[in-house]
Amino acid sequence: MSETAQDAITDEKDNINGVPSLSRESTAANFAFSQQVLDANEQPRKFGKPDPLSTAGDAGSVNVGYRYRKWTLSDQITLVVRCELNGVQQLKGQTVLLSIKALTEFDSKVTGMDWRSKIETQRGAVIATELKNNANKLAKWTCCALLAGADILKLGFVSRSHPKSQNEHVILNTQSYKPKDFAQQINLTETNMWGVFKAVADATLKLPDGKYLLVKDPNKPTLRTYEVPADTFDDGYAKEPME
Repeated sequence: MSETAQDAITDEKDNINGVPSLSRESTAANFAFSQQVLDANEQPRKFGKPDPLSTAGDAGSVNVGYRYRKWTLSDQITLVVRCELNGVQQLKGQTVLLSIKALTEFDSKVTGMDWRSKIETQRGAVIATELKNNANKLAKWTCCALLAGADILKLGFVSRSHPKSQNEHVILNTQSYKPKDFAQQINLTETNMWGVFKAVADATLKLPDGKYLLVKDPNKPTLRTYEVPADTFDDGYAKEPME
């Protein structure tokens, strides 16, 4: 939250408006919203095969659909992506696929935009402020919706019930966009998106075999590549094939 805001958010771990706490809050709110807006009485849409990561009757299973898609970018580069879809909706007699995300307001005094007073009459201003403060997040969500082939990107506007409490939230409004239209609105160009990926892939293919970490410089339009030991990021669990 506020990752690209002009005024940097504090890194204090114990501050509810600090980066670590806001990160957990927005992640939880985004997940909760994507599940709460679904109608439990409707029959779920199935994609042919069950979720390989959950078992029948698993109380912890998540209502989400995965779509595996493949693009051939060159003779050397074939991209396979596991895309996520969060719901379906009947629209004008047709079933449309949804990508569902939630923007979170934590303190209007910090963000400079009071959603409760603006969301109905100045929704464009709210979106513009979010685009300024969360440009990377909105671009990422739009990119994911485009890759998944979602028909609708549905954004929820979620706010704290009280600015001093991060455990209770209310849904103020929702807004639906066609991913391609929203991409144009936020100046996200698909050809540039693919161009960036192919440039990174081409540069990576020139490196010797190994494990690397790709890091975006927070203050410059620069990507840095670091070679790391082969066991970096290993969690210690044995890798066993799924049945």
